[in-house]
Amino acid sequence: NETAVYTLMPMVMADQHRSVSELLSNSKFDVNYAFGRVKRSLLHIAANCGSVECLVLLLKKGANPNYQDISGCTPLHLAARNGQKKCMSKLLEYSADVNICNNEGLTAIHWLAVNGRTELLHDLVQHVSDVDVEDAMGQTALHVACQNGHKTTVQCLLDSGADINRPNVSGATPLYFACSHGQRDTAQILLLRGAKYLPDKNGVTPLDLCVQGGYGETCEVLIQYHPRLFQTIIQMTQNEDLRENMLRQVLEHLSQQSESQYLKILTSLAEVATTNGHKLLSLSSNYDAQMKSLLRIVRMFCHVFRIGPSSPSNGIDMGYNGNKTPRSQVFKPLELLWHSLDEWLVLIATELMKNKRDSTEITSILLKQKGQDQDAASIPPFEPPGPGSYENLSSGTRESKPDALAGRQEASADCQDVISMTANRLSAVIQAFYMCCSCQMPPGMTSPRFIEFVCKHDEVLKCFVNRNPKIIFDHFHFLLECPELMSRFMHIIKAQAEYVQLVTELRMTRAIQPQINAFLQGFHMFIPPSLIQLFDEYELELLLSGMPEIDVSDWIKNTEYTSGYEREDPVIQWFWEVVEDITQEERVLLLQFVTGSSRVPHGGFANIMGGSGLQNFTIAAVPYTPNLLPTSSTCINMLKLPEYPSKEILKDRLLVALHCGSYGYTMA
Repeated sequence: NETAVYTLMPMVMADQHRSVSELLSNSKFDVNYAFGRVKRSLLHIAANCGSVECLVLLLKKGANPNYQDISGCTPLHLAARNGQKKCMSKLLEYSADVNICNNEGLTAIHWLAVNGRTELLHDLVQHVSDVDVEDAMGQTALHVACQNGHKTTVQCLLDSGADINRPNVSGATPLYFACSHGQRDTAQILLLRGAKYLPDKNGVTPLDLCVQGGYGETCEVLIQYHPRLFQTIIQMTQNEDLRENMLRQVLEHLSQQSESQYLKILTSLAEVATTNGHKLLSLSSNYDAQMKSLLRIVRMFCHVFRIGPSSPSNGIDMGYNGNKTPRSQVFKPLELLWHSLDEWLVLIATELMKNKRDSTEITSILLKQKGQDQDAASIPPFEPPGPGSYENLSSGTRESKPDALAGRQEASADCQDVISMTANRLSAVIQAFYMCCSCQMPPGMTSPRFIEFVCKHDEVLKCFVNRNPKIIFDHFHFLLECPELMSRFMHIIKAQAEYVQLVTELRMTRAIQPQINAFLQGFHMFIPPSLIQLFDEYELELLLSGMPEIDVSDWIKNTEYTSGYEREDPVIQWFWEVVEDITQEERVLLLQFVTGSSRVPHGGFANIMGGSGLQNFTIAAVPYTPNLLPTSSTCINMLKLPEYPSKEILKDRLLVALHCGSYGYTMA
């Protein structure tokens, strides 16, 4: 049987039924003999390849149409998976059981649903006892058809009585599956047929999946049937666990549908931003969370505003012409936030002026008490005195002076406390204000309103920068983008070493921060950060890139020989002499030619990997013919070296292969 089956198999694959018939006639071959690693019969092979004549012949000879291979697949499964209609029909004629499940619980209709073979499904469902048969994960054919977006298959299954709301083991319905892959059309069919909007057992909804994947079209369909989901999407802008670019993609698509939808989205975003902005200004709120939430919402707001709906009648300049168009009205909810910001800055300016007056009075008192005659204008700015600073003040009529000074110091400290508590919060709102002003202007132009704002609150903003120059890079981006505004602050920051350090950091890292973050995200998917922290940068480079130099002695030590070569053979001696004579760059080419890698791994040649694990560098003998080049098999690190008659010919042919040849299997 073993010998016969491998003789018959290529004939069956080619559907050579006459040859197969002749060999089977008067033979004792078992047509149900299972062979190979997966234990399939010739009937499996015929069904898989669409060899319908051989399939019929085998069935007539008694082949079992329901025999299952090692994975539980029957010939009908394979025919369904590959869309072999004629084979399916013949198998059904010979009583193939359509309800048999493979080891994963998949039936023939699952395979048809996965691949969208609706025509075959129409024929098969007539023989199916339960169209909602589940696989090992509780998924029906409708689940997988929805996931893969096969519209006609979904309609066929629904027409055949499939349960439109049937959950799998995790509680996911067919609608959930359609939304998980952004299948707009199948989601629309399900909703039109009355599918319920249900979350899975973890509370994840179809809308959550659409937003996570950035499937704007599918979100649009969900909102058409469930309008309440519009506000859910708007509220999702506050969820930092959702990727901003995906959410922005959804909002962008929705805003393109109509002018009214565009205005509705922007107005809603402005209202949410205003609420978050006021929470940020509340000292009892979490600064980091509220700051990130506000700026995230404002970024999406500005992005949607700039794009506008896709209608050609809506010119892009409508965003730049003040309050004359409906589009500019979307900023109105934000005016409440800007008004609160203005009030805060005025309050701090008042406190700063009061503190400045108190400082001048205290300085004057100290000068008089010490008998100094310097002009008060030349005295450095007031610094709150430490303990014992008033010990030299005389008593008597001036006994109350220390108390008065202490009170003013407390006022100064209170002012500093207010600035410390509010500076970062106010700066974040200022950044949001700048973003909103900028998105209404053409590229490269600074908003006159924002310039007026900076001039009005000049002293407070300078106080913020003087207190913490880093704020320029965190929130005061307008200074980096507007030279005319930066000139007002240069006298404060140009002498600060921290500013120079921050500018360097900006150019070296922050300017490419998105790219760095993307690289790290992908890198850490394969190597957890906790493991990386075990090594310094030099050790990590060695692990990733290997040794920078090629040690020929180590190479020789860890090389094997086969097909007739020995270490002492003249050709091998010549080969290593050539390797020592050629340049380092040519050695790298040789290493890459044979192994596919240009670097030696950490630990040397003993740790070179092949296709199935550790595999030493190997040199195999090949009969020599004139002009024959060396070849290689990179998956097993094998150099196929002809038995050259001289060292000179060997070197010439080897260098030609390295510089002009191709890598891979016998293709030098």
